[in-house]
Amino acid sequence: VSILLTFLLGRVMGPEAFGRYSYMLTLASLFFILQDGGFKTLLFREKTLSSPAMKGYGDRLFSWAVGNTLVMTLGGVVCVLVLPFQYGLGIVVAFLYFGLQAVANFISSILRGEGLFVREAKWQVMVRTLGALGILLGLFFVRAEPWVVFGGWFLGVLVSLFWAPISIGRPSFGGFGIREVRAACLGFMAIDAATVVYYRCDIILLEYLTGNSAEVGYYSAAYRFLEGVVLMAMPLRVVWFRKLRLVWEEKRFFEQQLLKMGLVMLGAAFLVAGVGAFFSREIVFFTFGPEYADSVALLPWLLVSLVFVLPNGVLTQGIVARNRERYYAFAAGGAALLNIGLNFVLIPEFGGMGAAWATIATEGFLAVFLLVGVRQRTDG
Repeated sequence: VSILLTFLLGRVMGPEAFGRYSYMLTLASLFFILQDGGFKTLLFREKTLSSPAMKGYGDRLFSWAVGNTLVMTLGGVVCVLVLPFQYGLGIVVAFLYFGLQAVANFISSILRGEGLFVREAKWQVMVRTLGALGILLGLFFVRAEPWVVFGGWFLGVLVSLFWAPISIGRPSFGGFGIREVRAACLGFMAIDAATVVYYRCDIILLEYLTGNSAEVGYYSAAYRFLEGVVLMAMPLRVVWFRKLRLVWEEKRFFEQQLLKMGLVMLGAAFLVAGVGAFFSREIVFFTFGPEYADSVALLPWLLVSLVFVLPNGVLTQGIVARNRERYYAFAAGGAALLNIGLNFVLIPEFGGMGAAWATIATEGFLAVFLLVGVRQRTDG
């Protein structure tokens, strides 16, 4: 659903407006780290198998998560309204949408942690379907503007929450006052921040360094295929994470399972990259249209990064399953700094192609760190 919507948005908006939408989406994604507060991953891990440090807090994690999202969303909206933000209306509506999406993600984490994957899949179907309907209604009955897209998305997720499989209840606000919860959440927030920065900073820097929204649109269109492959691999990674978490103390068996999972993802990456490189022109023209011809040269390079991206996703699950989120935060932070530096060097001369090369180099760098980290002893 998300991929098809992206194709539609690209065609309806055109490269320049699609570039503005991608820029706003990227800024909102950065703020989403605060709205999530690290609780999505914490809920999933602790509902699967509680850590010794978290004993006694499990029943309150969800209400703390909702309370954090409420405070951060309201604070973000006020800041955008008070400060002179470019595209302020679109960013405000995006913040509101992401606030509701955070709550939907918390519900998914609980269902996944309890092994209720079929129920969680139905929940995802409802959230995405209603969100897509909201976007479509906005596009065809209002106009093709970014704030309309985010507004339709917001309404769709809001309606879905009325049929949530878990009672949301009243939010509470004491989670970050607990040292163990705060430490874990900050670790996961650092991971999310570093991950979003090195996945998204290229779009922000393209806008900043080139000032060409159309260039951002071309790159964003090609990048959506990379995101689409990662998104489609996510359900398998979710199931695998629970499996790894349940055997995380059995070192040999854990590593055997991790190796099998990594090889599956590596094979899938080579297959997708090969097909994408051979049919890049046909893929771009069929999905986004001839208007995005400049995206054709970018697509094969971005798909090459899947050789690192997909196995890195499995390695990340293994590290988090072993309670090593601090190590991953350090590795991802280093990758983010490297990506920013490479983009500053490459984008002024090579534009979107330079951003694609920076993505490949960054993922390769991260793969080395993750391979080392997953074999080290756990922090406990």
